[in-house]
Amino acid sequence: MPTTVKKTTETKKAAKAAKKSTPSAKTNGFHPGIYTVPRGHVSLAVPTFWTLRQTNDDIQVESEASDTAVIVTAYQRNEGVKNLDARDYLEHFLGTAPVKGKITQLDAAKGKAGARFRDEEGDHWQVQFLTNGLTLLLATCHTTLKLTSHEGRTGVAVIESIKLKARA
Repeated sequence: MPTTVKKTTETKKAAKAAKKSTPSAKTNGFHPGIYTVPRGHVSLAVPTFWTLRQTNDDIQVESEASDTAVIVTAYQRNEGVKNLDARDYLEHFLGTAPVKGKITQLDAAKGKAGARFRDEEGDHWQVQFLTNGLTLLLATCHTTLKLTSHEGRTGVAVIESIKLKARA
């Protein structure tokens, strides 16, 4: 009889372990929809109740209270120009931006480079450049709140959700 109990206990433990091994999504209230541009090579998350606008060159996602905005602008490489490098464009951007205080470098790779900083008015920024060699995306998150606030974290999550397909 004890062997039957032992098998049942082992079966329960195995079932519990199987349940625990499945990863649970920790979304922190970020339940976005996914927007893909008509050409299909760029997609990003759009949080619930945020406004989405698209023009010929950029996509803007703005919070309901208008305290936080994410703008994604696309640039195309011209013929005869070397492949685009995100690090070069980040360096140039930070050299011309009205930065007050220190710059926190986030990524520094050829395909993805980013940084956080505050401007002279005290607003918080996170910028990220993404490239596949032909297309360069400049994504900026600008907020009058701290980037650690709920809206700021949601704006950063939008930037981190941006996908750029590799060139064909």
